[in-house]
Amino acid sequence: MHPLLEVTIFLFAILIFFYLPGKFLLVKLKLSLDSPEDLFLPFVVGVMLFTLISYIFSWLKLEIIILPLFLIVSFLAFKSKKWIPRSINKRHRIPLFIVLILAIIFSLSMLTSGVYDNTIKYGRDDLWHLALINELKANFPPDNPGFAGVSLRGYHFFYNFILAKVSNIFFISPLSLYFHFFPLFIALLWGLGVYSLMYVWSKRVAITLWAVFLTQFGGSFAFILKLRGHENLSLDSAFGIQQPSTALINPPFAISIVIIIAVLFAFYQYFVTKEKSWLIPIVLCIGLVSMFKVYAGIILLGSLLLLAPLQLLKKNFMFLIACFFIGILFATTYGILRDPSSVLIFAPFWAPHSVLIDNMPWYGYAEKMYTYTKLSVIKGIIETELYSWYVFFFGNLGTRLIGLLFLSLFLLKKYKKPSLFALTVLIMTSISILIPLFFIQSGKVFEIIQMAWYFLFFISLFAAFGLRAFFDLRFNKIIKIVFFVVIILLTLPSAYEPYKSYFNAIHSRGSSLSDPYFQAMQFLKSEGHYNKTVIEIPDKKVNDKEKSILGWYSGSSPAIVAFGNKRSYLSNEYIDFTGVDVKPRIDFIRKIILLNNLPLNKSREYANLQKEVKQGLKDNKISFIYSPYPLLSFEKMDSIHKVFENSAASIYKVE
Repeated sequence: MHPLLEVTIFLFAILIFFYLPGKFLLVKLKLSLDSPEDLFLPFVVGVMLFTLISYIFSWLKLEIIILPLFLIVSFLAFKSKKWIPRSINKRHRIPLFIVLILAIIFSLSMLTSGVYDNTIKYGRDDLWHLALINELKANFPPDNPGFAGVSLRGYHFFYNFILAKVSNIFFISPLSLYFHFFPLFIALLWGLGVYSLMYVWSKRVAITLWAVFLTQFGGSFAFILKLRGHENLSLDSAFGIQQPSTALINPPFAISIVIIIAVLFAFYQYFVTKEKSWLIPIVLCIGLVSMFKVYAGIILLGSLLLLAPLQLLKKNFMFLIACFFIGILFATTYGILRDPSSVLIFAPFWAPHSVLIDNMPWYGYAEKMYTYTKLSVIKGIIETELYSWYVFFFGNLGTRLIGLLFLSLFLLKKYKKPSLFALTVLIMTSISILIPLFFIQSGKVFEIIQMAWYFLFFISLFAAFGLRAFFDLRFNKIIKIVFFVVIILLTLPSAYEPYKSYFNAIHSRGSSLSDPYFQAMQFLKSEGHYNKTVIEIPDKKVNDKEKSILGWYSGSSPAIVAFGNKRSYLSNEYIDFTGVDVKPRIDFIRKIILLNNLPLNKSREYANLQKEVKQGLKDNKISFIYSPYPLLSFEKMDSIHKVFENSAASIYKVE
């Protein structure tokens, strides 16, 4: 499909699937919105509506109804003549233009990847998301795309689910949706959402722009370590928490931030106006968010549980009813598809400790703690622990600390108590840092540090207030300009490394789609439907020992699923899903390698092994065998035929 046509269809899709249905619901709820939030909130509410309705119809196997239903709703919204956004007030036009520019720069992490002309650029995690999109295009509920026949449990796949549905209905390439259209869409919603939220909260344009900048480009003090000669450290994550400039390369996290912004906006309006209709968007967003990103679900549900008793004391029973419906949505989405074996494990302060052990070994944290513990030097233990916390928080917060400092001074000077809304944001901030400080998780052990990414987001909102308070102080304008430039320059180093790679990617060639490997993928894609399972054989360097094959598996990828659009018998999905037993599949691949290494003869050993392999192919419903070299043992079997060969691969079809 021509790129311009794809763009046009995508714009039509987000109009009828997201904006118009969201606008229709908000109008029916009689929720008053000003500009620019009347552009932001309908899109987010529409995304949640589309997700919920598509989810229900996917279970019922009635996906064919989705498009007609949304066309009808969009027609009703269009007919009401209330769908057009309000004209943007003059005071917002230049700031929103700045937000637009920041959003485009923010989205470069994805826009510089993907397909351009006859080349493709992609990262490791991109393969997993593309594989999952292809799985969801074909199956619901999904299996593990890299582990055919085993149900996917314990993964938040609603972002991939949306892309799969849009791709199926409008025939837009998943590559275009994943690398280009949705990242830019989310970046725009992120910027517009933060601007809208902070303006209704602060009524100050300067605060909104600081908030947008810090939530998208806030940085750590990792550059200080670089200046001190520690060249091997990442400017992005040297202190343990990844900074937001690379947020879009984790799409579930990025879209969950947009959902959190919508929840915060709805909470603010609910607390201020007392209109119960605001509980509807809150129910939709919080009820479904765990299937977009489970850590966002923990934060929002946790804050809800802490707010509920307060609302009960106020005899606000509608809030409790809303909590009940949130529970229903949570139970019927994440509750059904969760991994029951996944648990939190108490590991206090593992994150600060890891920073000192892994990234600052010269400090000798492990040696100091061993010595102080052995000799019962309590003061030494306390000082070492406090130092780890200091490094972790001071390092990660970066220039946000300036904003937090001046916000604290401002609040102390004014003796101003936080509002209920500010308290709500503070609760979310606390949850987002306390849980990853004290717990790790089973399976994906240290991934829980991703919850601290939300901590940086919430802190940035507070820091924006402080920075504005700082620049409101009465001192020389030139000095203010100097301070402004210094703060910007101290903030941006964390974004330097990733953005340097993004701009380099623009000039790099990437992988040619005409290469033999992608020709093999294109052949697989053309051969029947997605549910034909492909077994991938390791290259010749891998021998028939289990350890060798396990090593190959660890370095493999779901590329066949992503590019060949066929589910895989065994591919590394980069996530250790508990309950998925790799060993039987490793053993079967070992038998295939062993068979191919045996001389072609009529010995009993060869015949027995050949029989085992043929039966295994049948039992595992293997349709294709993908090998980087010819498999002579299969070329002598009547039920297996070579259907493709080039310098990159030999592909066999199993009858």
